[in-house]
Amino acid sequence: MRQKLALLLCLLSVYACCVGLATPRVALADQNWRTVDWPTFLSSHDLITATIPDRWDAAPFAGNGEQGTLVYQTGPRTLRFDVGCSAAHDHRPWEQDDLSEKHVEVLNRGRHFIGHLTLNLPADLTGGETRVSLWNAEASGTLRSPHGQATWKAIVHAKEPVIFCELNTTGELSEARFEYVPEVPRNPRAVRAKTPRTPPHPEVKTLVRDDGVHVAVQDLIAGGQTGVAWFVESKGQRTRLWLSVQHSFPDRSAAKDAIAAVRRAREADLVDWIAQHEHWWHRYYQQSFLETGDPFWDRFYWIQQYKLGCATRDEGWIIDNQGPWLQPTAWNATWWNLNAQLSHLGGLTANRRGAVSALRYQLNRNQGNLRLNVAEAYRMDSSALGRSSSGWDLIAHVGEPGGRVGMDPRIGAECGNLLWALHNVDLEYRYWNDTTVRDETLFPLLVRAVNYYRHFLQLGHDDRWHLPKTYSPEYRLASDCTYDLDLLHWGIGRLLELADEKGLNESDKPLVAVWRDLRDNLVTVQSNDTGRAVGGDVWLTGGHRHWSHLMAIYPLRTLTPDLQQDRDLIERSLKHWRSFGRGIAGYSHTAGSCMASLLGDGDQALEYLNQLRPYLKPNTFYSEIGLPVMETPLHGATAMQEMVLQSHGGRLAVFPAVPTAWPDVRFANFRGEGGFLVSGELHGGQCQCVSIVSTRGGDVTVALPMNKFRWFAVSNPTASHQHEGQLELSTQRGDRFVFWNEGTTRPTTSPPDVSNLVK
Repeated sequence: MRQKLALLLCLLSVYACCVGLATPRVALADQNWRTVDWPTFLSSHDLITATIPDRWDAAPFAGNGEQGTLVYQTGPRTLRFDVGCSAAHDHRPWEQDDLSEKHVEVLNRGRHFIGHLTLNLPADLTGGETRVSLWNAEASGTLRSPHGQATWKAIVHAKEPVIFCELNTTGELSEARFEYVPEVPRNPRAVRAKTPRTPPHPEVKTLVRDDGVHVAVQDLIAGGQTGVAWFVESKGQRTRLWLSVQHSFPDRSAAKDAIAAVRRAREADLVDWIAQHEHWWHRYYQQSFLETGDPFWDRFYWIQQYKLGCATRDEGWIIDNQGPWLQPTAWNATWWNLNAQLSHLGGLTANRRGAVSALRYQLNRNQGNLRLNVAEAYRMDSSALGRSSSGWDLIAHVGEPGGRVGMDPRIGAECGNLLWALHNVDLEYRYWNDTTVRDETLFPLLVRAVNYYRHFLQLGHDDRWHLPKTYSPEYRLASDCTYDLDLLHWGIGRLLELADEKGLNESDKPLVAVWRDLRDNLVTVQSNDTGRAVGGDVWLTGGHRHWSHLMAIYPLRTLTPDLQQDRDLIERSLKHWRSFGRGIAGYSHTAGSCMASLLGDGDQALEYLNQLRPYLKPNTFYSEIGLPVMETPLHGATAMQEMVLQSHGGRLAVFPAVPTAWPDVRFANFRGEGGFLVSGELHGGQCQCVSIVSTRGGDVTVALPMNKFRWFAVSNPTASHQHEGQLELSTQRGDRFVFWNEGTTRPTTSPPDVSNLVK
């Protein structure tokens, strides 16, 4: 009886998670339900330092998708609170750049410096500690001097454009004061390259309003404005500060908007105002759950979920190379040959649409600018994305097959980045089945992105379409470049599928015939005993941090291990790519982990993921050549998701590549293509139970790690076929399923009564 009860509780546990409750745990002792104690669970993963960090890559951080701060010590008596804003860009004309840094958008149209807060202390600090409380999205710390102490806390409000700080002091630290330090709005890459933009922007103007609100105004030479407003309230030993940074273009209303934001926040009931912030974060976390049992990787995973929520918002700003935490860098813009795409993958499986939608939203709203990126001769039917762009308008000169005059030879031949970005858009469409994504963004832009290549394709003697030399990112130039061919093959195939979905034939869309010809006659990628080629006459002969020649494996998955010959090719290619032991970056390890997971090799996937650890900074940030970039840790969390759930081609694979070092894994409300929500529990290396909810209806094949399983349907779906651990399901919206190992006794002949659990 006890075994039956335990199994019933397990099945109820998974079911409850799929009907919208927080991820449950079972308290077998009292045979009652209780949900996860989220505050306690997340507090065990908080980012804690036993000293006061003295650099950005160890600092506690906070953000709200647009504004952000990092807090660290800069001197014996100073603490710095960075002030960042993802919206704050220069807007100098892209046509007038001098190309001195190879590419226009990095110098004339990138992010610019704003300023920072300094906490000035009246005595030298002797110690302290900091903490990021994940559950409430609050950074805090303690400062100690020989005869005094101060505590501080900071939030970047989840729903309002305001940074709030509170300081409480004792003893000799009682006279601690905040000071805002404005900076001239300079371009970090131009500063680094010693190529200042001319004419320079005007000096910052500062003033104080009648009600005590301070303002710093950065008017930009080409129009637009960045404004910072702040208000300080001191009462006894307590100081509170509200600060807002806003950016406007082409008008100059940012300062006015920042002042209004500070006044609203200051006048609000502080308890209610902070409660709204906390409520947003509590709902955000509970969209899904993962626990692997590995203390390091569980902590890492949840810090990345926090970082995602700090770095972007639903239909907000793309996560560029900096997020809302701009530092001195050469990469103060959005990079499109890997960075932005990887940063926006992790929200898919985690069921956090707000963490992926910004990329699609910005592509959609800037469709007109994407046409400007190609040469004028192609703008009537083509669009593309260059290597880097302003996050404000996505204007970025794109390369051309064969090279574009006036551009760096490599950047001027890099062409496929819009197709890769559209693969992200396609995933959003597939995971949420939102046809507006397909019709407004994906399909029209995919048509134009494929059209761009059509202008350069050449019919060879073999009656195949070939590409002139393009650039395989981070490696070299190659004719019939694999990076471009993989993306182009995917794009063409997807256009034909979408046309079929939309009921379009050749009479409706004459391009359908063109796409079929390209599908059938575009040159294929070469391979040999080392794996896939980089291009038609180029093979991988040295270290290569990018996997630009392996895109068909991941993320496109147009080459899968379903057939033995394809599995062999994937294994050879992955082994050869990773064999050189040099020229590797952190994201090489996360991509290798994802590919190993696709092969079902969880131990190898974890081995690759563990190789990321030396690259991670104390606060889980990441840098290349000492300069911060955002994508790699976020993609590390994606690699963890690939071990427990994979979704592609109408198939859900549950626990497909869990490493043996993780015998006890639980996840809940992970999302798959088709809008299926999946939850599961692994105990002692054996899958105990799985549940699936169909949020949209449709057919799906479920691959389970149990050779023999039993199942029941909570509503009334049908199973069309069952074999070798797989079940083909035909579902209606709202259908629910529970699966368990055949080796255990079925708890009941009908679905359990869980009506008391549904709220």
